Amino acid sequence: MKRTILFFTLLLTVSLASVQAKTLIVYYSYTGNCKSITNALSNQITADVLEIQPAEKGLRYEANNYALGTQLLNAIKANPNNESSYPAIDPVSVSISDYQNIIIVTPLWWSQMAAPMQTFLFNYGFQMTGKNIGLIVSSASSGISGVEADCKRLVSNGKYYSKSLWIRSSQVSIASSLVSQWLQQINFTDNNISDAMKIRVSDGTNTITYELNETSAAKSLYQMLPLEVTVENYGNNEKIFYPPTEVSHGADCIEGDCPAGTLALFSPWGNVVMFYGAASRYSGLYILGKATSGADNIRQLTGTIRIETVGDASGIHSMKADNTDEASLGYTLNGMIATEGQKGIVIKNGKKILVK
Repeated sequence: MKRTILFFTLLLTVSLASVQAKTLIVYYSYTGNCKSITNALSNQITADVLEIQPAEKGLRYEANNYALGTQLLNAIKANPNNESSYPAIDPVSVSISDYQNIIIVTPLWWSQMAAPMQTFLFNYGFQMTGKNIGLIVSSASSGISGVEADCKRLVSNGKYYSKSLWIRSSQVSIASSLVSQWLQQINFTDNNISDAMKIRVSDGTNTITYELNETSAAKSLYQMLPLEVTVENYGNNEKIFYPPTEVSHGADCIEGDCPAGTLALFSPWGNVVMFYGAASRYSGLYILGKATSGADNIRQLTGTIRIETVGDASGIHSMKADNTDEASLGYTLNGMIATEGQKGIVIKNGKKILVK
């Protein structure tokens, strides 16, 4: 369902001219924190991902009390309008016009934006006029106002989201939840997020598949996935769990009777309810969706459960090679061996291929 394309820039020029994606995530990661944050973000929205890398490899920017990093930043500060002030990065070729939203994920260096990311924005920021710009900053403890100032200097005519996201190094382990909350706060629009929202709940033995409705609460939960939480018994007709962050809900949410198989949010306590017995409507109980398979397994759920999105409609998650000549042609979405001259979508070596 999510189309995330990684563009590696190791001595390569990557052309994105033919990509029609709506959102571009651009990130630079020195310690790995921004890469983790980018992974958490790209799991929640439909986006192409572009990694920025310095041309000179193996440099230790933090050595000798950040001597090299400070030198690079001072060179930029001394003459910010001169291309030679910025450190070289691996070449990239990106068609900014293909994107409506651009989210920048960058480290903070001594209260400023990391120098390699500044280079990218110096080269491409002028093309981002009128684009929706989001900023996510990773730092140990320093505030991010200096990075925001650098971004607005380099992308002076962007339409910035209402707030930036600051993730401290100590918070990277919960980046997924922080990103989810931020996307809600800035009212980020992802046209694909509510398209057949299906999720899978499993404790390793018992599995249930739900199809969510298109309310704000259902989308809020969907954006948090994947999750691992503890399931608890409650009453004699339901299992409950508590998401790591609050599931937001708006006026579009639905109250109603909950037959067995209903997934719901009990907003006063903030827990999600999986009904294996019927329940009547009561205030603050919002329907999120219904079980499409495995409803009889809800009662047996126990311990730690994993909740994740269900991929494409084919239901094929992995394939083993068949040694027959027929299987070398691939498989249809129905799981049948493709025939000679088969047209349309064919699954081959675990990948979808369009045969014309």
